[in-house]
Amino acid sequence: MGRFNLNKGQTFNLSKESGLSKIRVELGWKSGADLDACAFLLGSDGTIQNNADFVFYNSENREQPFDRQKFLNKKNWRAKTRPMSADGSVLGSLDDLGDEDEGEDASEEMHVDLNKVDPSVTEIVFWVTIYKGDTKGTTFGSVRNPYISIINEESDEELCRYNLNENFSQETAVVAGSLLCDENGDWNFQATGQGYMGGMQGLIDIYAGWLLRAFDDGWR
Repeated sequence: MGRFNLNKGQTFNLSKESGLSKIRVELGWKSGADLDACAFLLGSDGTIQNNADFVFYNSENREQPFDRQKFLNKKNWRAKTRPMSADGSVLGSLDDLGDEDEGEDASEEMHVDLNKVDPSVTEIVFWVTIYKGDTKGTTFGSVRNPYISIINEESDEELCRYNLNENFSQETAVVAGSLLCDENGDWNFQATGQGYMGGMQGLIDIYAGWLLRAFDDGWR
């Protein structure tokens, strides 16, 4: 199947792909800032159920447990292992700091196994935030050609893509798209393209406001 370009608000039914289970979610851009790809796994109430369902570069839930002899410290552990959701269905990206060269193509990838998603999860939200954007005064106005692409992991075929052409001149976080589970248990990708001010903390307040442990950019 060839690439299918989506407009904001449009959906793509992943059940059209026979036997599709493993997908790769690529979030890309022309660099102009240090961007981080993240995901929320949401229940029916629209919030995450526990810390591990916030998949981001500093998550404590990772593909390998912390081993002091192997990693020496937690900073190295986070740098060398991928964050993972509580059910193991979503594997996040290694953190790419980038060099903020506006001419450089940059991207981060997340991997999803739809067969592993916990039945209580009804939506997986993919978003990008600018590291310390609020303190640096950097917004998505300096980020060129952002997009989100859904790829069949096994065939390496791109199924659909959404180019975010909106003007996010003040926003420091953008929800690019979501995987939605319908009443039949089928998964659909929806192009979202919604910008937010307040960076990562702003989206935490919306989707995970009950979390008591404050996010600290200084962990990096």
